[in-house]
Amino acid sequence: MERLSAAEARRIAVARQCFPSRNRVATADDVHACIDQLGCVQIDSVMTVARAHRLTLASRVGKLPAGTLNGLRREGRIAEVWAHEACFIPADELPWFRAAMLAATEHRWWGPVLQEHPKLAREVMARAQESPITAADFGGAGAPGWWEWSAAKQVIESLFAIGQLAVRERKGFTRVYDLPERLYTPAQLEPITDDAAILRHCILRSVRARGVITQSRVTDYYRLRGRAKDVVLAVDDLVDEGVLQRVEVGEHVALVEPATLAALPARPTAAVLLCPFDNLVWDREETDRLFGFRHALEIYVPKEKRQWGYYVLPLLHGNRIVGRADVKADRKAGELRILAMHWEGRPAHAALERAQARLAWTLGLVPA
Repeated sequence: MERLSAAEARRIAVARQCFPSRNRVATADDVHACIDQLGCVQIDSVMTVARAHRLTLASRVGKLPAGTLNGLRREGRIAEVWAHEACFIPADELPWFRAAMLAATEHRWWGPVLQEHPKLAREVMARAQESPITAADFGGAGAPGWWEWSAAKQVIESLFAIGQLAVRERKGFTRVYDLPERLYTPAQLEPITDDAAILRHCILRSVRARGVITQSRVTDYYRLRGRAKDVVLAVDDLVDEGVLQRVEVGEHVALVEPATLAALPARPTAAVLLCPFDNLVWDREETDRLFGFRHALEIYVPKEKRQWGYYVLPLLHGNRIVGRADVKADRKAGELRILAMHWEGRPAHAALERAQARLAWTLGLVPA
């Protein structure tokens, strides 16, 4: 079995993320291509710096003009689904998710909401037949947070989760729902029902998105739960066919595409403040193995118990994570502030300045 050093594995993983070395303004095609490259991009609502999906995308494609994501949604080019978590995916990938969506009968959080409120579910779908809807059309979402939502919001979210509704756009962070057939083509809505093919696709997609991924962590990218034996068999088949190759990285067996080993990418040079939910670091265990970096999110930790800060962004410099910055966007002052910086080893002040300046520019702020 071929062996990769940790540095070589990091070089592959970082190069696959396509972090640019200069500022640029993204086009809709750039954003779509980035989502396609990554496979899925996690969505999150926290606005301490900017919403997670905007940070992840901006770190790769630059400044996102207003309306870009909504335009891609309405054009049927991207879709929101449950993948790693709530994520954007290329809409052409929908068939790989539709069978599980359509087969679901309960919401992952609230259980049999649709069975408990059948009349309300019928009213929601009847209104959606007429025009796009929001939770406000049925009295609102209820209290803020995930667990105090109104029955109407829970019903709407359940209908979205099982593929009866789709997200047409967002106003702020509020979802506007529509019928899937108004947004997507019949081909995009046709479910793939072959479980083995779906599993194979998700494994291969995960390896391509990461460049190199520990075999035992390949299930995390699309959260393939409870199928360990099937995953091993699918990986064996992909390796036997020469589609994937096993390599040793440290004490672990990892997966790569053979072409990746044929020509290792150049050493990455970009300095990037990574979203806490960025694809490169969202798997905490894999981040520790690859970068020797223990990623921690302390949003839900009481202030007096936080070690690093409320919204901490890992600082990537080249192929190493060299520190973590507690960052806040002061939109009233127009400034992006570093509240605290915690270095992993030797400080890299110039890299931090470059990363802060780039992030501030993509958000229309100035570094402070």
